[in-house]
Amino acid sequence: MRGLASAHRTLVAAIWITVVAVSPLAAQDLVILHTNDIHGRIETDLETSEPRLGMPLIAAIIEDYRDRYDHVLVLDAGDTIHGRPITNRLEGRSTVETMNSAGYDLMVPGNHDFNFGYERLLQLEEKMEFDLIAANVYKDGELLFKPYVIKAVGDFRVGVFGLATPDTYSTTHPDNIVGIEFGDMAEAAATYVEILRDEGVDLVVALGHVGFGRNYPSTAVVEQVEGIDLFVDGHSHDRLREGERHHGTLFVQAYEYSKDMGVVYVDLQGDEPEFDARLISAADAGEIPPHEEIQAMLKEFREEVRALMLGF
Repeated sequence: MRGLASAHRTLVAAIWITVVAVSPLAAQDLVILHTNDIHGRIETDLETSEPRLGMPLIAAIIEDYRDRYDHVLVLDAGDTIHGRPITNRLEGRSTVETMNSAGYDLMVPGNHDFNFGYERLLQLEEKMEFDLIAANVYKDGELLFKPYVIKAVGDFRVGVFGLATPDTYSTTHPDNIVGIEFGDMAEAAATYVEILRDEGVDLVVALGHVGFGRNYPSTAVVEQVEGIDLFVDGHSHDRLREGERHHGTLFVQAYEYSKDMGVVYVDLQGDEPEFDARLISAADAGEIPPHEEIQAMLKEFREEVRALMLGF
């Protein structure tokens, strides 16, 4: 039976790859998978009018890509750990542990990721098997999180820095961010683009919970700062099916509530990076077998939440 299940999974994945995931780029030196604004929707739900991947299908997609490509980075653009009882009752722990199992590499904090208080976010950071980055968040004049990371991708180096929206001042309770300062995003971007270019990276990625059309739009950052190749964004819940270019930077964003997952194929062979961006919807991925380990984890989290609600 296990062999039949494996064969079925391989066949389904092969069909899915053909329909959804083949890139026209001549070379694919890197694949970036990205999510944003999950808002605690870590449980798969394919029965609603807008199906949700949840972490079991997100993890299955990540596993499939890592089986097929040598270099895959998985990014989350924030507003992730808060939003549903399975996350709220456990103050984000269920989200972080399922993200660990799924294999995320990087996350930037969104405004609602501070909803349990910044101290709780720092506790969760200690549990994360991925990097939490933000180049413009300060406490007592010191950066609260790591500002950037550099990842080796074969013969290439990729630099990713984080930006967290100053909208957080008005979109989480003031008690959650006492003493926290959200610095100017363009100034932070200029600083870390220069640092990363001096480090000789081949690709500069901004991972931001910033968004379009808000008080602090992400497009204003690239209007002021050159040298950002790719901006993996969140906050405004935009569904950018093939990305959008603004001031020479490609922006990608994967809608909301784990309804979509973004994929960017990156060719680093030429003088400038080439990209092919698209979205994978829950409807696209619904035939892929979900990640069994994460399904089991979610069952345990549901039981734990039920016990808390019943006062056991």
